Amino acid sequence: MKYKIWNKTDSLVTPTGKILTPQQVFEQYPAARIDGMKYIIADQPISMAVFMEFEATKAFYKQLGVPITDDMTDQEVLDAISAWEENPPAPEPTAEERIAAALEFQNLTSLPDISVTSDTEVVSR
Repeated sequence: MKYKIWNKTDSLVTPTGKILTPQQVFEQYPAARIDGMKYIIADQPISMAVFMEFEATKAFYKQLGVPITDDMTDQEVLDAISAWEENPPAPEPTAEERIAAALEFQNLTSLPDISVTSDTEVVSR
């Protein structure tokens, strides 16, 4: 999903299709009125698909491992978050998966070596 910072002047469309004027947004979310507090919205027709406070969201995604630095612009931060969401890191294997892989390897290494000497004869070493 692509994001942008809400400019606090545009009307927003909710997932239910309701259009909220800036005044209605401020009534429902009083903190949105605070100067200096930025809100992230979806950069799509349904703009209130998300409505997240910028600094808290930035810190959350940074903690998840998104490559966000202090010298990035707001849009660069939003682009980094979008890129990370679209291409998430591969999950670490679970303990059960690691155990299963170790047991499979152990079974493979304990198999006897065999070689075929002709079409009809198999010799075990």
